[in-house]
Amino acid sequence: MVMLQVPGLIATAPIRLGLTARLALSSAVSVTCIGVAGIVSGLTGVRFAPWQVLLPALVGGVALWAVRRRVPNMGLPADRAPWWAIVGSIFAAALMVVAVAFWDVASPGYISQTYDNLFHLSAIAHIVDTGQASSLALRTLMEPGKSYSYYPAAWHALAAAVVESTGTSVAVAANAAWIAVVAAVWLPGAAWLAQVLLRGRQASLAALVAVPLAGSFGAMPYALLAWGTLYPTFLATALLPATIAAPVAVWTTRRTLRAKAWPWVALVGVAGTLTLVAAVAFSQPRVLVTWVVLLAPFVAVQAWHAYRAAVRAGGRRRRRARWAVALSAAAVTAVACAGFAYVVFRLGLFERPLDDRLGGPQAQATQSVLDGVLQALSQAWPVGSTGVIASPALLLAITVIGGAAVLWRSRGARWAIVSYGIVIILFAMAAGSDTAAAKLATGLWYKDRYRLSSALPALGVAFATAGVIALSRWLVARSALSVRSQSAIGIVAGWIVALSSAVTLVLSGASAAVGEVFRMPAESASREIISERQIEFLTSLQIPEDERLLGDPWDGAALSLLFGGNTPVFPHVTGQWDEARIALAHRLDDIETDPEICRALDRLRVRYVIYNPHEFGGGDPIGNQFFAIHDAVEAELFTPVRTDGESTLYRIDQCGELPPAMQ
Repeated sequence: MVMLQVPGLIATAPIRLGLTARLALSSAVSVTCIGVAGIVSGLTGVRFAPWQVLLPALVGGVALWAVRRRVPNMGLPADRAPWWAIVGSIFAAALMVVAVAFWDVASPGYISQTYDNLFHLSAIAHIVDTGQASSLALRTLMEPGKSYSYYPAAWHALAAAVVESTGTSVAVAANAAWIAVVAAVWLPGAAWLAQVLLRGRQASLAALVAVPLAGSFGAMPYALLAWGTLYPTFLATALLPATIAAPVAVWTTRRTLRAKAWPWVALVGVAGTLTLVAAVAFSQPRVLVTWVVLLAPFVAVQAWHAYRAAVRAGGRRRRRARWAVALSAAAVTAVACAGFAYVVFRLGLFERPLDDRLGGPQAQATQSVLDGVLQALSQAWPVGSTGVIASPALLLAITVIGGAAVLWRSRGARWAIVSYGIVIILFAMAAGSDTAAAKLATGLWYKDRYRLSSALPALGVAFATAGVIALSRWLVARSALSVRSQSAIGIVAGWIVALSSAVTLVLSGASAAVGEVFRMPAESASREIISERQIEFLTSLQIPEDERLLGDPWDGAALSLLFGGNTPVFPHVTGQWDEARIALAHRLDDIETDPEICRALDRLRVRYVIYNPHEFGGGDPIGNQFFAIHDAVEAELFTPVRTDGESTLYRIDQCGELPPAMQ
């Protein structure tokens, strides 16, 4: 929580903001500071440390302080509720989310035993071990032949900072970081967007109603924990509400500000929006496509209103408007052409038929398009790798649909309903169709229903909030209750809706889906990455600190740095490996006849092999790419050093002693 709030609070301190807006913005700014600090530490060769995140925050704070007199008031909605009520609501909602998410997880030290998380855990352990947290170089874990290769490192640096500042394990830190993102990023961000869309009197109540509702959607935050597990995508999606709210809030306040103040407010708004966009880019850049899709209707509506006003004014304004339309059309065309060229020449769009693409488990259609639409409307979401569809959350569904109807009548928020509808259609196509059209429409999301469904609650929370507030106003208007009681009714109603949805999720499989991917067998892992017995074996190994440990990443060897402090040769099951690693993966069993194998082992500083007879998830569907490791062990080429009856550590004697490490 400290890492996700303090840097941003420092940076935003010079400007006046309501508490909900400040918390939402501060968490996003903090993520950007984490990303910037990681890159700077990598470029300077200084080991990454949590305190470094304060440096870009101070720079941002000084910049805002320099213009604070120009922007005494951003015109954003203020919170009339006391601070303790907002903070208390966030704390209570976070507890509800934790209860639902980890209901069936037996220990805070358990890990998500999934394909994606193997890399994420290895990356966190790598940052803790080396102090290198740069997004410009994190992908070199899978591309060791390169000095720079971009992979967003904000999530991994955040979890590593938890390890560094508390001394806890990487496994516990990853779970703690997930909870912190829910409490510090997702809940206040969703509440702030609700305030922005429900401007006026409703905005003062919106935050207290929206916070518990933000924890009641199965699609976010729970599904991305049970499917993937997509931690970076989860962080980027948690940032979506604030990243949408910032430009919308600044633009809609322009008419309430003095003419002299507006340019400075616009400048701060643009800088702030770019900072939030950077936060998403440091988390998972692909979520920026979702942000563009969600915000595009708002931009289109505002551009249309501005064009109509200019045409009616006539003269120079009309000519400028027409030039603006022409230039905008040219820019859109150029971007579209660049994107098309990218997918054709870089991604090889026409190299093989679309029918052969996007056919993995995340992309296969398992229902009809109509089923997807009905799931979105009834809040009955797919909840993860178990394939279970949660039961409809009826109260939540009613408030979302009712709130959307209320906002449609207000006109100013109609764009949000259009955005919501577009994403519902994309989700339904991803989940319900394998046609070329569906693959083209959803390819930027890997045709993954979970990446698309998780974006809907960003706006759905605001719709549900509008529905609950409309209900509370209706009850007050048709009863003897005082107008002052509306707030209490709205807050209670919001919690009733949220708790009913939470109970539905627990009872209908959402919690069980999380528990399934976090399941840790006591021994003999089969479809899991690792077992408790295997962890004990890895942590008991004693090999020289300057040596790497060779093993098949599919049998848990990739986690030897996380559990034991021994750097693995292969930290993930896939990668663009260098020649030395390819030689070991494909020809290790030729060690007695091929001198290149010993040269590869010397280059990578390897003299030990770890082996466990299983492959998680059933193994690589295209065949094990590390087969030579298995062949060498089964041919008894190496000397057993230690075993627990399941895992075995072998010593490689064929190449003699390692030469001294080069300084």
